[in-house]
Amino acid sequence: MRPDIPAEILFMLAILLSIFSLFIYGMIIKRLLVLIKGKAIWLFPVFASLILLILAAVHIYRMLFFFPLLGTAGPGDLFDLIVSSLSLARIESFLLLGAGLFALIGGVLYYSASSR
Repeated sequence: MRPDIPAEILFMLAILLSIFSLFIYGMIIKRLLVLIKGKAIWLFPVFASLILLILAAVHIYRMLFFFPLLGTAGPGDLFDLIVSSLSLARIESFLLLGAGLFALIGGVLYYSASSR
């Protein structure tokens, strides 16, 4: 089994752009918190970007390790490889959910702090 290289490159570019934008978002909130005397709300988007960085590493590992093995696996190894690959995909999904929740929590906290 071979990965779709253009789709994987597009996915990695989207993840890297999201990491960059979340980091910039956190730095902007950090500068704005000085005006409203807020505390470390800016860390939430930065943590979200770090979680996305971990997601990218797990995804690259899955593409480089499991996909070549799935193409050459025998019938005895195929089920274990598929289960392992899907468990890494589940971890990727939870990491993406966690990154989204951290970014959302940071936005909600900033909104509530700036609305007072």
